[in-house]
Amino acid sequence: MVHEAADSKEHLDPWFDDGNIILVAEGKCFKVYRGMLSVHSPIFEDMLSCPQPADKEEEELDDEGCPVIHLQQDSATVVQHVLRALFCGEYITSSQLMPMSVATALLRLGKKYEIELLFNHVSGLMKACYSLELPSDSGPLRFEGAITERDPHDFQFLNVAREVGLLSVLPAALYVCASSTDTKKLMDGYEWEGVHYSLSPINQRACIIGRDQRSELAKRVFPARLGYYYCSGPCKDCSQMGATVSFLADPFALWDSNWDRMFCKWCAENCKSKYGRSRKAAFLSLPSMFELGSNWGEVRENETSF
Repeated sequence: MVHEAADSKEHLDPWFDDGNIILVAEGKCFKVYRGMLSVHSPIFEDMLSCPQPADKEEEELDDEGCPVIHLQQDSATVVQHVLRALFCGEYITSSQLMPMSVATALLRLGKKYEIELLFNHVSGLMKACYSLELPSDSGPLRFEGAITERDPHDFQFLNVAREVGLLSVLPAALYVCASSTDTKKLMDGYEWEGVHYSLSPINQRACIIGRDQRSELAKRVFPARLGYYYCSGPCKDCSQMGATVSFLADPFALWDSNWDRMFCKWCAENCKSKYGRSRKAAFLSLPSMFELGSNWGEVRENETSF
């Protein structure tokens, strides 16, 4: 087999003159250290330690005898992000903000080559972007966090999280997306800063299901006749009072102090307490609502880990 010499290809950073292995992606070359690759990636370790079969042509070397490895399915940009993170500490050893495109690259190749250092670091940043527990003062929230340049509805975020098995971030992220995105965008995608973003089919289905089930979730948290459902105290007057309240669109809305006036003091406290428990139960039901598992524990158990 005839290979184009690595020296004739374009060299990109990182390129260490004393490196001992060359990686080639899309005709672009990176010269790094095989020992460090092996330490961080068992996949590279196996790849670099496997002896050549007797009937296979001689291993490709550059003019200085440095082994050349072709990464046929990886883009040069993605490989560069990974190598700069591993060998230069870019984005992972400082407080530097990480663009979504870089996070996507590190997660994908981190999983593919089992680079635990990169995958776990970016996973932590991703999990900080959404509520993994119900906040006491709101429903599930989207946080800006350390990952920047995210599209407004986080389609790219959702797609890569699903792709690499980062499941625990999905219940809240899907809920926020389903709640804030109109059906046309969920179905057709949308343009943002010159780029078209669309959901993967499985995330698209989950969001549409979530939109359909959201009102049912709200009804379980906030029955139409608040007093009828909640009041169980000795005061029959306020239990009969139960003013009809329209269903709230948000099942995680906080208790409104104006509702206290519907009941006596005892019943108001009782209602408020039960309402708080219902909000928590609604949050606990998000995994099953989006068909990710029966509960949060199952979601975490099925999440990708090394």
